[in-house]
Amino acid sequence: MKEANKDLPRAPRDWWEKTLFALILVLPSTIYPFAKAFSTTVTPLGTSLVVAGTLIGLLLLSIFRHVGPTFVEKREAAYQNRHAAEIYSIPVTFDTEPAFVPGFSRLRATRADNSQTVGAWKLRFDHGRQAA
Repeated sequence: MKEANKDLPRAPRDWWEKTLFALILVLPSTIYPFAKAFSTTVTPLGTSLVVAGTLIGLLLLSIFRHVGPTFVEKREAAYQNRHAAEIYSIPVTFDTEPAFVPGFSRLRATRADNSQTVGAWKLRFDHGRQAA
């Protein structure tokens, strides 16, 4: 791996995913007293399952489909555009497109030479610069 690639700052989506992971560990156990105040039918297990399930769903969407809050994905697109020449072997630009949930967006990669959309996994595995 090139020395310059090791020193790249963390991408905004990395911080988003790390925050979600930390919330999965902490939030289900701390939210129960607050949920109990609103309804007497709330159970600790049910609260934990709902909160953790929602957060795990958001984490999986972020990892596999590149879906996240619009402000995170716009910063991710700017970050990827700054470092695209160092990371990928083809000219590529990144932008966001609205996702199926309001307030969330999806990262989209487009080849700069022929305006063809490239899937994130294909881009990463087929066009990523190999370690020298």
